[in-house]
Amino acid sequence: MECEGEVEVYFRQDWRKVLLDSWSKSEASVVCRQLGCGSALNFSSSSASSPEHRDMCVTGFNCSGSEAHLGNCSSAETIKCSSREQLSITCS
Repeated sequence: MECEGEVEVYFRQDWRKVLLDSWSKSEASVVCRQLGCGSALNFSSSSASSPEHRDMCVTGFNCSGSEAHLGNCSSAETIKCSSREQLSITCS
């Protein structure tokens, strides 16, 4: 099954968009695995922000790539979204 779209996580009591700035293939692999969507094919900046745009986003995930869940990765933090690029991934 192929999955594609923006990535949001429930972090500090709210749903927050994930920013592209600190993302790598390791984090993308963890998200695809967690969703049951196979392997990470691609990750990029989101083409359009959804109407539910929030003021705070999440950045700084640090995964090895073997974690079963993004919550097992370290160093996530919230920052103001402003005009930063939000993450979109494609899984196979």
